[in-house]
Amino acid sequence: GVSTATVSRVLNTPNLVAEETAGKVRKAVAELKYKPNLFAKGLMTRKSQVLGIALPDLHGEFYSTLLHGADDEARRHGYQLLVSTDARRNGGGSGEEGEASQGAAQLDLTFGIVEGIALMITQPQDELVRRAMATGLPLVVMDSEVRAPTVDCVLVDNVVGTVEAVAHLAEKTPKDRIYFVGGPEGNFDTRMRAEAFTTTLKGFGRAPGPMQLAYKEYSEAWGYEWAQQMSREGGSSAGGRLKGSAVLCANDEIAVGVLQAAEDLGLRVGPGDEGGGGVRIVGFDDTRIASIVRPKLSSVRVPLIEVGAASVRLLLQRIEEPDAPAHVLRLPTRLVVRQSS
Repeated sequence: GVSTATVSRVLNTPNLVAEETAGKVRKAVAELKYKPNLFAKGLMTRKSQVLGIALPDLHGEFYSTLLHGADDEARRHGYQLLVSTDARRNGGGSGEEGEASQGAAQLDLTFGIVEGIALMITQPQDELVRRAMATGLPLVVMDSEVRAPTVDCVLVDNVVGTVEAVAHLAEKTPKDRIYFVGGPEGNFDTRMRAEAFTTTLKGFGRAPGPMQLAYKEYSEAWGYEWAQQMSREGGSSAGGRLKGSAVLCANDEIAVGVLQAAEDLGLRVGPGDEGGGGVRIVGFDDTRIASIVRPKLSSVRVPLIEVGAASVRLLLQRIEEPDAPAHVLRLPTRLVVRQSS
């Protein structure tokens, strides 16, 4: 008993319709089990209410936590997320292995329904950025600063948390017994954390030697491998160089690997007595893993939920104001001390 336009207003702008009329329409919608056709609506409005997010990987706590923040923020604004990744995994994100590539830059080809792209870049990928910009879609880049007039960036301030972690470890461990175990050396997060580690030790009057920094991948297996190797070096005593050391790991998975190796070697994990033979361990990202393992893992907290949420907020702002100046958001990190250090 109402016009098509009135039905449209009830579904899209209900505040413009009298409550009695709106009630009639909602009752009919419920009885008919009517669902609006979003594709048809998109043809009329040129808006799909869908955002694309492209990550190096989807596996593990790092990316699932980030996605949780992005998805909550998107839904809060009435949007859905379309998630893409590159299954070939040939690089390394802060939390896991992998680097987004063709799948990321081609989000615009998925039926042409995404209104914008949030893209994580964790290592040099100039061609990928160029291709993403060439889509003409609003673009937000996470983890890498792209100097372009209309590309917004969400970055993590790795320095503050790293400095706090090194200072914490230096309180009870000789400076030459503090180690940094990183992911891929070309990874942006690993590189910045390693640089902050080096600068902080230099500030304490002790530049780290070549053995104090190691790089490979973001995995428990690498942390375990490194710790076992250290236990075989530095003399015949049980535990070798690992005994009595302090280790800052570039993510929580590496830290768990070091922790497991130390326990398998019979070494105590934690501060123990002053100058004792324990191994002090600090991870990075402060994912759920840090609170699950025993002893509980000290870790540098990265605001992963806010990284995801902020990328969506900036993307929606860019959709509304496509020519606004680029915005760079830097989110803080901080050390959370638990039993392992």
